[in-house]
Amino acid sequence: MPVDAETKKKYNDLIAGQKKEIADLEKEISLLRRQINVNKKLEPFYRLKIISLYLKQANLYLEMSNLSESMMNIKNHSYLDNGARKLVYKILSEGESIVTAEIDEPLDHNREQLDKLKPFNPRQRLNLYKHIKRLIERLIQAYGPNTKWQWSFPELWSKSAVLLKNLIDFREVQAIRDPREEFYYDRQEMLELVKEDLFQASNHYRDKFELSTKSPNDILHAIKLLEALKRIASLMGDTELVKRCKSGIEAYRSRIEADEKEKEKKKAKSK
Repeated sequence: MPVDAETKKKYNDLIAGQKKEIADLEKEISLLRRQINVNKKLEPFYRLKIISLYLKQANLYLEMSNLSESMMNIKNHSYLDNGARKLVYKILSEGESIVTAEIDEPLDHNREQLDKLKPFNPRQRLNLYKHIKRLIERLIQAYGPNTKWQWSFPELWSKSAVLLKNLIDFREVQAIRDPREEFYYDRQEMLELVKEDLFQASNHYRDKFELSTKSPNDILHAIKLLEALKRIASLMGDTELVKRCKSGIEAYRSRIEADEKEKEKKKAKSK
Protein backbone atom coordinates (compact mmCIF):
# COMPACT_ATOMS: atom_id res chain seq x y z
CA MET A 1 0.00 0.00 0.00
CA PRO A 2 1.49 3.36 -1.10
CA VAL A 3 2.41 5.83 1.62
CA ASP A 4 0.33 8.99 1.53
CA ALA A 5 2.11 12.31 1.09
CA GLU A 6 1.09 13.60 4.53
CA THR A 7 2.62 10.60 6.34
CA LYS A 8 5.78 10.84 4.25
CA LYS A 9 6.12 14.55 5.03
CA LYS A 10 5.57 13.91 8.73
CA TYR A 11 8.26 11.22 8.66
CA ASN A 12 10.75 13.46 6.85
CA ASP A 13 10.07 16.28 9.31
CA LEU A 14 10.66 13.93 12.24
CA ILE A 15 14.01 12.65 10.97
CA ALA A 16 15.35 16.05 9.87
CA GLY A 17 16.94 16.63 13.27
CA GLN A 18 18.54 13.18 13.29
CA LYS A 19 20.01 13.74 9.82
CA LYS A 20 21.51 17.02 10.98
CA GLU A 21 22.97 15.36 14.07
CA ILE A 22 24.59 12.67 11.91
CA ALA A 23 26.13 15.37 9.70
CA ASP A 24 27.40 17.31 12.73
CA LEU A 25 28.93 14.14 14.18
CA GLU A 26 30.66 13.50 10.84
CA LYS A 27 32.33 16.92 11.04
CA GLU A 28 33.56 16.11 14.53
CA ILE A 29 34.93 12.76 13.32
CA SER A 30 36.82 14.49 10.49
CA LEU A 31 38.40 16.88 13.00
CA LEU A 32 39.48 13.97 15.22
CA ARG A 33 41.04 12.20 12.24
CA ARG A 34 43.15 15.29 11.56
CA GLN A 35 44.18 15.33 15.22
CA ILE A 36 45.46 11.75 14.95
CA ASN A 37 48.08 12.94 12.46
CA VAL A 38 49.08 15.82 14.72
CA ASN A 39 49.47 13.92 18.01
CA LYS A 40 50.31 10.22 17.64
CA LYS A 41 50.63 9.74 21.42
CA LEU A 42 46.92 10.42 21.82
CA GLU A 43 45.90 8.33 18.81
CA PRO A 44 44.19 5.52 20.80
CA PHE A 45 42.05 8.07 22.65
CA TYR A 46 41.09 9.94 19.49
CA ARG A 47 40.05 6.59 18.01
CA LEU A 48 38.00 5.78 21.11
CA LYS A 49 36.22 9.10 20.73
CA ILE A 50 35.59 8.33 17.06
CA ILE A 51 34.06 4.99 18.09
CA SER A 52 31.73 6.79 20.50
CA LEU A 53 30.60 9.12 17.70
CA TYR A 54 30.12 6.22 15.27
CA LEU A 55 27.96 4.54 17.92
CA LYS A 56 25.77 7.65 18.08
CA GLN A 57 25.49 7.81 14.29
CA ALA A 58 24.63 4.11 13.98
CA ASN A 59 21.92 4.33 16.62
CA LEU A 60 20.46 7.38 14.88
CA TYR A 61 20.29 5.45 11.60
CA LEU A 62 18.53 2.59 13.40
CA GLU A 63 16.06 5.01 14.94
CA MET A 64 15.28 6.47 11.49
CA SER A 65 14.83 3.01 10.02
CA ASN A 66 12.60 1.87 12.88
CA LEU A 67 10.52 5.02 12.53
CA SER A 68 10.13 4.35 8.80
CA GLU A 69 8.86 0.87 9.58
CA SER A 70 6.44 1.98 12.29
CA MET A 71 5.04 4.98 10.36
CA MET A 72 5.10 3.74 6.75
CA ASN A 73 5.58 -0.01 7.09
CA ILE A 74 8.78 0.33 5.04
CA LYS A 75 12.11 -1.11 6.16
CA ASN A 76 14.63 1.53 5.12
CA HIS A 77 17.53 -0.53 3.80
CA SER A 78 19.55 2.55 2.96
CA TYR A 79 19.69 3.52 6.63
CA LEU A 80 20.39 -0.10 7.60
CA ASP A 81 22.89 -1.15 4.90
CA ASN A 82 24.70 2.09 4.16
CA GLY A 83 24.19 3.59 7.59
CA ALA A 84 24.14 1.38 10.68
CA ARG A 85 25.71 -1.77 9.21
CA LYS A 86 28.67 0.05 7.67
CA LEU A 87 29.21 1.94 10.90
CA VAL A 88 29.35 -1.28 12.92
CA TYR A 89 32.24 -2.41 10.72
CA LYS A 90 33.90 0.99 11.09
CA ILE A 91 33.57 0.75 14.88
CA LEU A 92 35.16 -2.70 14.92
CA SER A 93 37.92 -1.54 12.59
CA GLU A 94 38.74 1.41 14.85
CA GLY A 95 38.84 -0.94 17.83
CA GLU A 96 41.19 -3.26 15.97
CA SER A 97 43.46 -0.31 15.21
CA ILE A 98 43.70 0.33 18.95
CA VAL A 99 44.28 -3.19 20.36
CA THR A 100 44.74 -5.41 17.22
CA ALA A 101 42.37 -8.00 15.76
CA GLU A 102 44.52 -11.02 16.61
CA ILE A 103 42.70 -14.19 17.62
CA ASP A 104 45.40 -16.84 17.87
CA GLU A 105 48.24 -14.97 19.56
CA PRO A 106 49.28 -15.23 23.24
CA LEU A 107 46.96 -13.23 25.51
CA ASP A 108 49.70 -10.67 26.24
CA HIS A 109 50.59 -10.21 22.56
CA ASN A 110 49.40 -6.58 22.53
CA ARG A 111 51.16 -5.46 25.71
CA GLU A 112 52.40 -2.26 24.08
CA GLN A 113 48.87 -1.24 23.03
CA LEU A 114 47.40 -2.14 26.43
CA ASP A 115 50.02 -0.06 28.24
CA LYS A 116 49.22 2.96 26.07
CA LEU A 117 45.54 2.48 26.88
CA LYS A 118 45.95 2.48 30.69
CA PRO A 119 43.96 5.71 31.29
CA PHE A 120 40.95 4.06 29.62
CA ASN A 121 39.98 2.08 32.69
CA PRO A 122 38.27 -1.35 32.89
CA ARG A 123 34.84 0.13 33.60
CA GLN A 124 35.07 2.32 30.49
CA ARG A 125 36.23 -0.65 28.40
CA LEU A 126 33.36 -2.76 29.71
CA ASN A 127 30.82 -0.04 28.96
CA LEU A 128 32.24 0.47 25.47
CA TYR A 129 31.88 -3.23 24.72
CA LYS A 130 28.33 -3.30 26.06
CA HIS A 131 27.39 -0.41 23.76
CA ILE A 132 28.94 -2.19 20.76
CA LYS A 133 27.21 -5.46 21.60
CA ARG A 134 23.86 -3.72 22.06
CA LEU A 135 24.27 -1.97 18.70
CA ILE A 136 24.89 -5.30 16.95
CA GLU A 137 21.82 -6.76 18.65
CA ARG A 138 19.72 -3.77 17.55
CA LEU A 139 21.02 -4.04 13.97
CA ILE A 140 20.17 -7.74 13.72
CA GLN A 141 16.74 -7.10 15.24
CA ALA A 142 16.12 -4.27 12.75
CA TYR A 143 16.91 -6.52 9.78
CA GLY A 144 14.59 -9.22 11.04
CA PRO A 145 14.54 -12.88 9.92
CA ASN A 146 15.50 -14.06 6.42
CA THR A 147 17.71 -11.09 5.66
CA LYS A 148 20.42 -11.45 2.99
CA TRP A 149 22.94 -10.39 5.65
CA GLN A 150 22.12 -13.30 7.96
CA TRP A 151 25.42 -15.11 7.42
CA SER A 152 27.49 -11.97 7.83
CA PHE A 153 26.36 -11.66 11.45
CA PRO A 154 28.72 -14.39 12.74
CA GLU A 155 31.59 -12.16 11.62
CA LEU A 156 30.22 -9.27 13.71
CA TRP A 157 29.92 -11.50 16.78
CA SER A 158 33.41 -12.85 16.24
CA LYS A 159 35.03 -9.46 15.70
CA SER A 160 33.30 -7.93 18.72
CA ALA A 161 34.23 -10.84 21.03
CA VAL A 162 37.85 -10.73 19.85
CA LEU A 163 37.89 -6.97 20.38
CA LEU A 164 36.81 -7.49 23.98
CA LYS A 165 39.48 -10.18 24.43
CA ASN A 166 42.14 -7.77 23.20
CA LEU A 167 40.84 -4.92 25.38
CA ILE A 168 41.29 -7.00 28.54
CA ASP A 169 44.57 -6.76 30.40
CA PHE A 170 44.80 -10.37 31.54
CA ARG A 171 47.95 -9.60 33.51
CA GLU A 172 45.87 -7.21 35.64
CA VAL A 173 43.02 -9.71 35.95
CA GLN A 174 45.48 -12.29 37.25
CA ALA A 175 47.24 -9.92 39.62
CA ILE A 176 44.24 -8.16 41.14
CA ARG A 177 42.20 -10.71 43.10
CA ASP A 178 41.03 -8.47 45.95
CA PRO A 179 37.33 -7.46 45.60
CA ARG A 180 38.11 -4.23 47.43
CA GLU A 181 40.35 -3.09 44.57
CA GLU A 182 38.92 -0.47 42.20
CA PHE A 183 37.47 -2.00 39.02
CA TYR A 184 37.76 -5.55 40.40
CA TYR A 185 34.13 -6.35 39.53
CA ASP A 186 34.40 -4.68 36.13
CA ARG A 187 37.37 -6.89 35.26
CA GLN A 188 35.48 -9.97 36.45
CA GLU A 189 32.44 -9.02 34.39
CA MET A 190 34.61 -8.54 31.31
CA LEU A 191 36.17 -11.93 31.92
CA GLU A 192 32.77 -13.65 32.14
CA LEU A 193 31.52 -11.79 29.07
CA VAL A 194 34.54 -12.67 26.93
CA LYS A 195 34.25 -16.35 27.87
CA GLU A 196 30.56 -16.40 27.02
CA ASP A 197 30.86 -14.38 23.82
CA LEU A 198 33.87 -16.21 22.35
CA PHE A 199 31.99 -19.47 22.89
CA GLN A 200 28.83 -18.09 21.27
CA ALA A 201 30.81 -16.61 18.36
CA SER A 202 32.31 -20.04 17.74
CA ASN A 203 28.81 -21.53 17.72
CA HIS A 204 27.66 -18.91 15.20
CA TYR A 205 30.46 -19.96 12.83
CA ARG A 206 29.56 -23.63 13.33
CA ASP A 207 25.96 -22.79 12.42
CA LYS A 208 27.14 -20.84 9.37
CA PHE A 209 29.05 -23.93 8.25
CA GLU A 210 26.21 -26.36 8.97
CA LEU A 211 23.32 -24.32 7.60
CA SER A 212 24.91 -22.29 4.81
CA THR A 213 28.45 -22.42 3.46
CA LYS A 214 29.80 -25.92 4.23
CA SER A 215 33.15 -24.13 3.97
CA PRO A 216 35.96 -25.59 6.11
CA ASN A 217 37.17 -22.01 6.63
CA ASP A 218 34.14 -21.36 8.83
CA ILE A 219 34.85 -24.40 11.00
CA LEU A 220 38.53 -23.41 11.17
CA HIS A 221 37.45 -19.97 12.41
CA ALA A 222 35.21 -21.61 15.00
CA ILE A 223 38.26 -23.58 16.15
CA LYS A 224 40.37 -20.41 16.41
CA LEU A 225 37.76 -18.81 18.64
CA LEU A 226 37.65 -21.88 20.90
CA GLU A 227 41.45 -21.97 21.06
CA ALA A 228 41.46 -18.32 22.18
CA LEU A 229 38.85 -19.18 24.80
CA LYS A 230 40.90 -22.20 25.92
CA ARG A 231 43.93 -19.94 26.51
CA ILE A 232 41.83 -17.66 28.70
CA ALA A 233 40.31 -20.58 30.61
CA SER A 234 43.73 -22.13 31.11
CA LEU A 235 45.21 -18.85 32.36
CA MET A 236 42.35 -18.40 34.84
CA GLY A 237 42.42 -22.02 36.00
CA ASP A 238 38.94 -22.84 34.67
CA THR A 239 39.52 -26.56 34.08
CA GLU A 240 35.90 -27.32 33.13
CA LEU A 241 35.92 -24.70 30.41
CA VAL A 242 39.30 -25.97 29.14
CA LYS A 243 37.75 -29.45 28.78
CA ARG A 244 34.72 -27.99 27.02
CA CYS A 245 36.92 -26.12 24.55
CA LYS A 246 39.09 -29.17 23.87
CA SER A 247 35.99 -31.25 23.23
CA GLY A 248 34.60 -28.67 20.80
CA ILE A 249 37.92 -28.30 18.97
CA GLU A 250 38.28 -32.07 18.59
CA ALA A 251 34.70 -32.38 17.31
CA TYR A 252 35.23 -29.62 14.74
CA ARG A 253 38.52 -31.10 13.56
CA SER A 254 36.91 -34.52 13.23
CA ARG A 255 34.16 -32.94 11.13
CA ILE A 256 36.70 -31.37 8.78
CA GLU A 257 38.56 -34.68 8.44
CA ALA A 258 35.30 -36.55 7.77
CA ASP A 259 34.28 -34.05 5.09
CA GLU A 260 37.71 -34.27 3.44
CA LYS A 261 37.49 -38.08 3.34
CA GLU A 262 34.02 -37.84 1.82
CA LYS A 263 35.31 -35.49 -0.87
CA GLU A 264 38.17 -37.87 -1.66
CA LYS A 265 35.72 -40.76 -2.00
CA LYS A 266 33.57 -38.77 -4.42
CA LYS A 267 36.64 -37.85 -6.47
CA ALA A 268 37.74 -41.47 -6.64
CA LYS A 269 34.29 -42.60 -7.80
CA SER A 270 34.13 -39.95 -10.53
CA LYS A 271 37.42 -41.16 -12.08
